[in-house]
Amino acid sequence: MIKLPSIKEKLPKITKMPRIEKELTSCLQCGYCISVCEAHNQTPWESVTPRGKIYYINQLYAAGGVDKLLKREVTLNPYFVDAMYKCTGCGNCEVVCHANIHLVEFWETMRKWIVDQGAGPMSAHKGMAKKVAEGHNPYGEPPEKRDDWWPKDVAKAKVPDVIFFAGCTGAYRMQAIPQTGVRILDRGGVKVSSLGEDEWCCSSPLLRTGTHTSSLECAETVVERADGMGAKDMVMTCSGCFKTVSTDFGKFYARSGQNVYHFSQYAEKLISERRLPLNNEFKAKVTYHDPCHMGRHMGVFDAPRNVLKKIKGIELVEMEKSRENSRCCGAGGGYKSQYNDFAVNIAAERIRDAEETGAEIVVTCCPFCVTNLMQGAKKIGSKMKVMDLGEILLKVTAPAEPKPEAKAEAKAEPVAKAPAEARAAPEEKTAAPAAEPVAADAEGDEFGDADAFTDMSPGALVRRAAWNKGLRCRKDYGDRQIPVAFVKARVAVYMLKDGESEDAEARKALEGDGWAVLSFRESDVTDGEAQAAEIRVAVKENLKALRKR
Repeated sequence: MIKLPSIKEKLPKITKMPRIEKELTSCLQCGYCISVCEAHNQTPWESVTPRGKIYYINQLYAAGGVDKLLKREVTLNPYFVDAMYKCTGCGNCEVVCHANIHLVEFWETMRKWIVDQGAGPMSAHKGMAKKVAEGHNPYGEPPEKRDDWWPKDVAKAKVPDVIFFAGCTGAYRMQAIPQTGVRILDRGGVKVSSLGEDEWCCSSPLLRTGTHTSSLECAETVVERADGMGAKDMVMTCSGCFKTVSTDFGKFYARSGQNVYHFSQYAEKLISERRLPLNNEFKAKVTYHDPCHMGRHMGVFDAPRNVLKKIKGIELVEMEKSRENSRCCGAGGGYKSQYNDFAVNIAAERIRDAEETGAEIVVTCCPFCVTNLMQGAKKIGSKMKVMDLGEILLKVTAPAEPKPEAKAEAKAEPVAKAPAEARAAPEEKTAAPAAEPVAADAEGDEFGDADAFTDMSPGALVRRAAWNKGLRCRKDYGDRQIPVAFVKARVAVYMLKDGESEDAEARKALEGDGWAVLSFRESDVTDGEAQAAEIRVAVKENLKALRKR
C-alpha cells in the first residue's frame, strides 16, 4: 500500500521557477490527456492528470506580489509533489495534446525543479542516485562485475565493429537479454566488444526523476572510453539507454562518437545485408509492444516489426493501442521503483490488450518492459508469454560465417546520419546528431537556466558544438595536451583567456607536423556555433592539404 505524504510536512519555500510561460499559457485545459493517462487510471484524482498538474503549476507560477504583501509563504504541497511523480513519462499525453506542448520534456523539467527546491525526488529515486554516484549503477552492484554478463562463447574483439552497451539492468539483472544480443551479432559476423567497467550508467533513471548530478560524468566517461576503442557503431538492447545515449549525452557533454543503434535496428540491418540468415521457423501468433523510450520518444516503430515479419512461421497481429498510441507498460519514469503495485497493474492491462488479439506471445525490445509485462501477466494469471525480440532471433538463427561479398544496402538507419558537411571529411566523421525525441525542442533550452551539472565552459561549448555537428574531437590530446584536437584532420584548437597570449612555440611545432592551429578567446564564445563553423572549414582544408603530401 502506498503511503500518502503528510499535509503537515514542512516543505521548502519556493524559489525561482523555470521559464515555462509558453507551456502554461498553451494548455487549453481541454482534458484530452486524461483518458490516455495510465497513472490517472491507477489513481483517479484530477490532481494526477496532466491537466490537473498544469493547473496547479499555474497557481504556483502566479504566486508573487500579493502573497508577499500579505506575508504568505508559498510552498510546495506534498500532495502535488506526489502527483508529479505519479507519472510514467510515457508521452501519451503529448501525442493527444491539441496545443502541441512538449509534455515529456516538461514533466522532466518540473521534476528537476522540484529536486532543486529540496522537495524531491521520491525515496526510491534518492537511493538510485546515491548508488549511481558511488558505484556507477542504480543497483549498488560492484563496478568490477559490470562485464560478468558477457557470454563465454563469444570472443571480445580487440578492435571491434560494435561496442555493445548492456545497460545497468542488462548487466546486473536481466543478463540473458544482452547475452542474446551479443550472440546474434556474433552470428552475423560482427566483431563485438564492451566497455567493461567503463560502461557507467547512462543516468536515464536519474534524468527521468529530476536528478542531474551524475549525468555529465557518466556521459563523459562513456563517450571518451568508447571513442578510444575505434568502433564505428554502438548497439544496445535497452530502450532507455538508447534514448539517453542518443539524445541526452549531447545535452550534457557530447554525442557518442559512434552511430547509435537499438538492437532491433541493427538486427534488421544484418538481415537486409544477408549477414544474418534466418534458418529456422518460429510458428506462433505474436503481437508487438512498443517501449515508450524507443517508440513514442525516438520514433523507432518499424525495425522490430520488420524483423518479426521476416521470420518464417510468425503471424504478427497488432494491438488496438499500438505505435504512437501504444499503452505504456508502466515501468518508466521512475514509476515502478516508487509505485510498483500500480506499475504492475498497468502491465496487466497491457497483457489484456495483447490477449484481445488472440496472440500467444507478446514481443518487446526493452528489459524493463519484459520484466513488468511478465509480472503483469502473472498477476492476472494470464498464459501470455513475454519475449524479448533477441530471444526469438536466437531460436531462428545459427552461427554463420560473415559474407563480405554481401553488400546490400541496409534498410535500417542508425539514429541519424552525419550532416553533409561532415560527410565531406570522412576521416573526421562521427555519429551524427541523433534524431530528437518527440519532446525535444530544436530551438534550444526553453525551460530556464543551464543545468549546473552541464559542462558550460567555453572549451566544452566549442567541443560540443563541433562534436554534435559530426566532427569527432578529443580533449587534452597527446603529449602537448591540445585542448580540443581533431586528430585525423590534424586541427588543434586552443582557448585563450582575456590577456593571455598564444604559445607561438607550440604553434610552430604543431604546424611543422602538419597541424592547423586555431585560437579562440573564451570571452568570444557564446554557444560555440561560430567557432564550430570555423573548425569545420579548417578540417576540410587541412584534410585536403594532408592528402596532397
